[in-house]
Amino acid sequence: MVHFETPDKPDSVLAVFKNYGFSKSQILNLVRRRPAVLLSKPNTTLLPKFEFFQSKGFSSHDVIKVISSYPWVLMYSLENQIVPAFDFLENLLQSDGVVIIVIMRSPRILNSNVENMARIVDVLQDNGVPQKNIALLIRCQPSIMISNLENFKKLIEEVTLMGFHPSKSQFVSAITVLRSMSGSTWEKKLTVYRRWGLSEEEILTAFVKFPMFMRKSAEKIAASMDLFVNKLGWESSYLAKNPTCSSYSLEKRLIPRALVLQFLVSKGLVEKSFRSLAFFNTPEDKFRRIFIDHHAESTQILKFYREKLNHSSVVNSSTF
Repeated sequence: MVHFETPDKPDSVLAVFKNYGFSKSQILNLVRRRPAVLLSKPNTTLLPKFEFFQSKGFSSHDVIKVISSYPWVLMYSLENQIVPAFDFLENLLQSDGVVIIVIMRSPRILNSNVENMARIVDVLQDNGVPQKNIALLIRCQPSIMISNLENFKKLIEEVTLMGFHPSKSQFVSAITVLRSMSGSTWEKKLTVYRRWGLSEEEILTAFVKFPMFMRKSAEKIAASMDLFVNKLGWESSYLAKNPTCSSYSLEKRLIPRALVLQFLVSKGLVEKSFRSLAFFNTPEDKFRRIFIDHHAESTQILKFYREKLNHSSVVNSSTF
């Protein structure tokens, strides 16, 4: 509970937020989550932070978004915490623009101890991860910089033992995937793949080839396997050897195109034994040109496909 002798201080703080462009709901939410912000000194602790962020290229909208999502940043010392953290990231990533992206994704990174961030980077460098891939990792998963150092070292060792090479981008992709789930969730996903006849070795090989193979939820994995194996008749081993399809949205990509493939088969335009990753991997404009436009029935096929895309939000495996 925050107590005030007079309403002057909280009123002046609220006025700063209002004048800067915060909406009423944003201000209420900010104060609810961090009441102590009302004790701030507008001219010495609030406005200098707003000015610092804007001097680095943040728009006022960006500043509002960062503070609304993580109001604790207002409680950090500008000189002793925010500036050193920003400078470290700027030196590491070599771009204010990229630093802005990183902070927008994870404002908590501004509370990272610079020495701890340096140790995280040292671990990556000592294990042979190139600078460009370190930057990629931080951009994709900024929270990596606030990792427990010992746990992070164990993760690096685990990824290496799985067969990932530190010089490859898949190495950092594997880190992001493994950090996104608990051990029990990982086991749950393994169990799903095993149910579809894949061995531990096949699953791991697919993961090393394409880490996003383990990114989807267990439920989405099961639905994808059901689509390819039961609905299209593809072998699970083929999918493990060619795991890139696993990264696409079921509703927006896989199911609409699977329905088109079934349509083509039903019309005798494609053999039932047809197997092609390109059918699912090809970008939208090229997909239509390669797989639809050359058929005499292209107008009918395209109409069918567009109908499925337009109803993608309600399309599911029961559509088959």
